Amino acid sequence: MFEFLKKIIGERILKTRASKRKREKAFCNIDSMKSVGILFENTENMYVVVNKMMKFFLARRIKISAIVFENIKSSELENRKQYPTYVKIFTKSDLTWYDKPDCSETDKFISQNFDVLIDMSRNSSYVFKYLSTLSMAKFKIGGIEYKNDPFDLILLEKSDDITKFVSLIINFLSTIKVQNNVRK
Repeated sequence: MFEFLKKIIGERILKTRASKRKREKAFCNIDSMKSVGILFENTENMYVVVNKMMKFFLARRIKISAIVFENIKSSELENRKQYPTYVKIFTKSDLTWYDKPDCSETDKFISQNFDVLIDMSRNSSYVFKYLSTLSMAKFKIGGIEYKNDPFDLILLEKSDDITKFVSLIINFLSTIKVQNNVRK
C-alpha cells in the first residue's frame, strides 16, 4: 500500500512541476550539438559504455555534463571509483521518501539547457523519469517508455545490451540531417 501511495504522490508532484516548466525544443544532430547531458545509473558495465560515448562527444568538442545515480548511501561512496569532473554523483541518500532526487547536483543538472539529453536508464525508475521530465534540454533521447513520456525520441533496443543502445544513439545523431533546427 505504501509503494502505491508513494507512486501516486510522486506522479502528481512531477506532473505539477512539469506543467510549470517551459523548455525550448529543437532537433539536434552531431554537427549542431554544442552540449550534451547524460543521465545513467552505475550498474555492472554501464560506466564503461557511457565513458566510451563521452569520449566520442569530447573528441567532437561537445561539452558534457553527466550525472550518475549510485544506488548506495552516500557514506559508502568512499570506496567507489573516481569520475571525471564533468560527471556528478547522487545517491539513495539524496532521494526523498517518494524517490524524488533532492540535491544541488540534480537541481543544477535539470536546469541546464543542453542541446541533447540522453537518458541511459534501463528501467522505469521514478528517479530517472523525474530528471528526464524536468530537464530543460532542447532535445531528449531515451531508451525506455514512461507514462506521459518526456522524450522527443525513444530508441528501443530489444536486447539489454547497452552497447547496442549507445550505437543506436550515435548512429542516429550522426546520420540525421537538420533542415530546420526549431520546432514549434
